[in-house]
Amino acid sequence: MNRHVIIVSAHPDDMEIGMGGTVAKLVESQALVTSLVITDGGRASNPFAWTEQRMIEVRGEEALRAAHVLGVHEVVFCDQPDADEEIDTQTVKRKLVELLVRLQPDEIYTLDEEGDRHPAHRLAGKLARESVLESGIVPTDGLWAYEIWGPLAAWDRLECIDAHVAKKMLAIAEHKSQVATIPYGEGVLGLNRWRAVFADPKATTPAGAYAEVFRRVKLFPSASR
Repeated sequence: MNRHVIIVSAHPDDMEIGMGGTVAKLVESQALVTSLVITDGGRASNPFAWTEQRMIEVRGEEALRAAHVLGVHEVVFCDQPDADEEIDTQTVKRKLVELLVRLQPDEIYTLDEEGDRHPAHRLAGKLARESVLESGIVPTDGLWAYEIWGPLAAWDRLECIDAHVAKKMLAIAEHKSQVATIPYGEGVLGLNRWRAVFADPKATTPAGAYAEVFRRVKLFPSASR
């Protein structure tokens, strides 16, 4: 039986940038990966002076192409405005709870609710955690946070992605509207290289050339403070 994995992101390119290598690795292991994207990405970097509606259409197409590169099984769009203060959080949670009930996932990934510098990213992490609590469906293999706008100060898991980093870069490159002016691929590749080289201060040799790291998310974070 295939494992089901759900990835909750704020924007159409978050998954690819933050954990594209791990996604490709999960797919290779026969996991069925479902990506849920909260916002439409319409107010992102726009070097082409497109209308917001045109940007929304393009970013949706880019997300589908990138997901295909990684082997993602299904992409679910919540089509929320690309501004954290305008997101209908109840609608998002309702859709996510429905997805959790339908798929009964073994593992869930989302953005870092505590440390990410982007407010929409933090909100995505919060909504994912709250949806798990509301659904009562706690993934057996954990709820994990991945990093983008703010490297994790501490992590609980490191995934070497040497065999999958090329696919990750191809997936990021599908987001042509965004990488036209901001080299997201180059930036995160440097971070992934650093993670692998500096993963273990006691190691005599690195475990790999590139790695992605994850923090285990506590369902009741305030209880640990």
